[in-house]
Amino acid sequence: MSRLLFLLALSAPFAAAVMGELSKELLNEGLVSLDENGLLTTTCMVSLKDGSTTVQSCPLAPGFGPQGVGCFTVWNSAGFIQQGCYSSQEISLRAQCQKKQCHAHRKQKGISFCCCHGPLCNADYTQA
Repeated sequence: MSRLLFLLALSAPFAAAVMGELSKELLNEGLVSLDENGLLTTTCMVSLKDGSTTVQSCPLAPGFGPQGVGCFTVWNSAGFIQQGCYSSQEISLRAQCQKKQCHAHRKQKGISFCCCHGPLCNADYTQA
């Protein structure tokens, strides 16, 4: 038992070191949470193959460097094409994603994309 506690104590500083500034900020603001394994997680609307959507818990996927998790929506003038969640390096999430809202800043070839932080933040999406 003491060996297990020792290993847990050693892993705690490593887990904290991997969590970057954006993840800490989002956690403090309640926009992400920690699951039972201590991984960052959020809740997003996710597209299914039959064209419907569902609510899904989205844990952080392993990766190199400080990672974060967020939700996204891709759509065109006919409606949404895909919704889901993804993990990425924090630097790209901070530059592209907004807190609590999913607003696309530009269209490319008629397709809009937005990403966001917060539970179900991709349920409503707009062109900014």
